[in-house]
Amino acid sequence: MVPNVMVCKMVILARRREDMSHEECIEYMEEEHAPLVQELPGLRKYQSSVPLNPDEAGFDEMAQLWFDSPEEMNDAFESEAGRRVQEDAENFLDADSALMIPVADETVRVNELD
Repeated sequence: MVPNVMVCKMVILARRREDMSHEECIEYMEEEHAPLVQELPGLRKYQSSVPLNPDEAGFDEMAQLWFDSPEEMNDAFESEAGRRVQEDAENFLDADSALMIPVADETVRVNELD
């Protein structure tokens, strides 16, 4: 049996600024913002997803950032790189509507079912 793996993850559901289209928001996120996120100290994994229907979903992007512990996550966002990420987010996201949800990510590995 493979043991469970516990990590800390920040899940972010973000909406674009009102003066941007969905396409402009995603382009900025991919070309400008994502490279800044990847500079966060202690970041283990970064995944960004775009809903198939952003208007129906109520958000334009979902980001997931994995860290080894809540302390490492907090340190990352309080670092200089973290401040740059947060400041840059205001260039394309509506900060007031963003949901930032810290979670413990428990992965249980099982055999595939037939």
